[in-house]
Amino acid sequence: MKAVMALRPGELGLGELEMPEPGDYEALVRMDACAICNSTDHKLMTNEFVPGPFPVVLGHEVVGTVTEVGPKVKNFRPGDRVFRQRLGDHHVPGEGRSCWGGFAEYGLVTDEWAKQNVPYGPSPLPHDQQKLVLKVEPTLATGMVTLMETLDCITTCGAKPGTSVAVVGSGPVGQALAMFAKLLGAAPVYAFGRSPAHADRFARVCKADGYVAGPALPAEVERIVEGGGFDVVLEAVGSADALDTCLRLAGGKGRVCVYGIAPASSPWRPEQMERPNVSRVGAKEGRVQAQLAEWVEAGRVDLNDWVSHRLPLSDYQQGFDMVPQKKAMKVVLLPE
Repeated sequence: MKAVMALRPGELGLGELEMPEPGDYEALVRMDACAICNSTDHKLMTNEFVPGPFPVVLGHEVVGTVTEVGPKVKNFRPGDRVFRQRLGDHHVPGEGRSCWGGFAEYGLVTDEWAKQNVPYGPSPLPHDQQKLVLKVEPTLATGMVTLMETLDCITTCGAKPGTSVAVVGSGPVGQALAMFAKLLGAAPVYAFGRSPAHADRFARVCKADGYVAGPALPAEVERIVEGGGFDVVLEAVGSADALDTCLRLAGGKGRVCVYGIAPASSPWRPEQMERPNVSRVGAKEGRVQAQLAEWVEAGRVDLNDWVSHRLPLSDYQQGFDMVPQKKAMKVVLLPE
C-alpha cells in the first residue's frame, strides 16, 4: 500500500508499506481522506517535533472506513466510518516510525472499549478512534479532528460565560479556539496575529469580538490588560515570542494555556513555562464529538469553513507546499 512519508528531514516521498493485519482488538481501516496538519505534520517532516529516525509516515487528521475486524472487536463493523486510524512503528521498514500514519492507504483502529470491557462511547473512555456520528463526506469529516481537539482544549481551559478569552495565533487552530470560545459564551474574545489578512475570517467565521494584527494593542484591549488581564489566554502558535504576548495579555490574573507545538530547535524558555499561571494543555477529542455534531446540525458550525483544498494523494508535495506558502488554509489528500 502507498503512504506519504518524510524520507529524510525536509524531503517527502510516496513509499510502499506492507498491509497491516488487525490483531484481536483491532479493525483494518481504508483511508478515505486525510488532512495536512498545518503545524504538526510540517514540524514532523523537518524533525522539529518528537525528533527521531526516518522515514516517518505522517498524518493524523484522518477518516476511514472499516473493512475487516479482529475476533474480539465488539464496537466496530465493516462499513463503519471512523476517526484516526494509525500505524505503529513496526509497520515502517528499517529504522522508520509512524507519526501517526494516517497518510497510509490502510491503518488500524483499536476497540479500546472491548479491550477494557467498558461500554462504547465517550464516557467512561474518551478514546479518539471513534465512529463518526455525522453523515458527512469524508473530506469535511477530516476537519472535525482539529475542531474536536480545539473544542476539548478550550473547554478544559475554562472558556464559559463570564470569562474573557485571548487567542494568540491566526492559523486554523487559533481560529477554531476563538470560534469555540464564542460558542461557549465567553466574552469578549480577541484574537492576535501578525497579518491583517486574517481579520475578516475571525469576524465572519469565528465571530470574534476583535482581531489584532501586530504588537500595538487597541484601547479596549489595553483596558482589559490594565484591569488584570484576560481570564484565559491560549498560545496557539508554538513560539517563545507568541508566549511572551500571551503573558502580556494575561496580566496579573489570567491563566495561560499553551496548546501550540514549539519546534525542537526553538523551544519555549524555561522561565516562561515555570510561571505559576502557565500550563501545557492537550486534548481528548473523543469526549466532545457529540457537542460538535450538535452545533454542526444546528448550523452553528459549518464544516465547509474548515477545508479549503482537495488533492489526490499523489499530489502530496503540492499540498505540503501550499500551507507554508499561505496558498491554502487546510489541504485534504484523497486516495486515488
